[in-house]
Amino acid sequence: MTDVANIDLPYVEKNKSRHGSTRYYLRIDGARICRLPDDINSEEFASAYWKARKAAKPAVERVGEAKAISVVVKPNSFRWLCMEYMRSNAFITLDQSTQTRRRNIMESMWAEPLSEKDDRTFSDIPLPKLTVSHLEVLRDRKREAPFAADERLKVLRQVFDTKKDGKPITANIARLVDPFNEHSDGHETATPDDIAKFIEHHGTGSKAVLYVAIQMYTGFRVSDLAVLGPQHRRKDAFKLRLFKNRNRTPVDIDITIHPILEAVLATHTVTAMTYLVTEFGKPFSVKGLGNRISDWWRQAGMPHLTSHSVRKGLATDVAHNEATDSMLEAMFGWKDSKTSKIYTRNAEKARLARQTVEKINWDGIGSKLLPLKDGTEG
Repeated sequence: MTDVANIDLPYVEKNKSRHGSTRYYLRIDGARICRLPDDINSEEFASAYWKARKAAKPAVERVGEAKAISVVVKPNSFRWLCMEYMRSNAFITLDQSTQTRRRNIMESMWAEPLSEKDDRTFSDIPLPKLTVSHLEVLRDRKREAPFAADERLKVLRQVFDTKKDGKPITANIARLVDPFNEHSDGHETATPDDIAKFIEHHGTGSKAVLYVAIQMYTGFRVSDLAVLGPQHRRKDAFKLRLFKNRNRTPVDIDITIHPILEAVLATHTVTAMTYLVTEFGKPFSVKGLGNRISDWWRQAGMPHLTSHSVRKGLATDVAHNEATDSMLEAMFGWKDSKTSKIYTRNAEKARLARQTVEKINWDGIGSKLLPLKDGTEG
């Protein structure tokens, strides 16, 4: 992470110790107020930061508008364009987790050299000098991880779409770059055998199996699993607003609780506002639960699977059991059939292939391939 990220948290000073570790401080009007936790992306950091900011409110009011402590950003450079994007409504209305992910992607691109022979970084390249070939270089450096490459391209397209005073800042050359794997989200799909192995490893009654049971029968994302609790129950259904895009295009879900999930929930004593809690009985943070779920899959010998793998497995399962696009959209909170068709199309192809095999006839000569009952050839 570079200093420029402090644009989102004014008054943060970043220093490196002589041992190479990074230290953060709250600094207002030239005076250091306090030291902050070392992980700027952690919940602990955010809590400490806002607590210190609140306590230092008089000083903040004295100095007026905050000036981010940052390196110099060259006007009309690639980094400058990214900074303009991070000031735009298109960015600031995103969920905090999405903002953090996109900012990290941008920062990683800033720090990369233009080529093996040119050690100048992408951050300061002037926009008129930035070409499609440059963006293809940034994409290709993630060639071994096509999903990550396409994520870079997705962010670049958003950055180059940035407007100022209602007009595009520059042409969106990122849209001239082809993605590697446009229709994949990078996660493998969990199969029934995978989930059976997971349950066998952790044992019924475990917190890990409680997690997988909830996701198997709701398809909720980690961000929703982290907050799901008894308060979301309305008789035999869960009703809640999904976390993703809740500030821009909110989606409210009303999903019936499956009898098997009902039985699993009944075996666990609820002591908090959420079904899934830490060892200390506290709700997980979204990031904390995501890490714990990854640990559970790794412990079960399947590090390639994630929480999203189960979500994809559920969509595959119901599609193969003839769920329609509308059914999937209602259950998963998708706004159109673009995503649901990925699953229903595959399921329909499998059904049609099976039905086609049943129609193979060959005018009955296939029986000649089989031995007769007396052992002679047909």
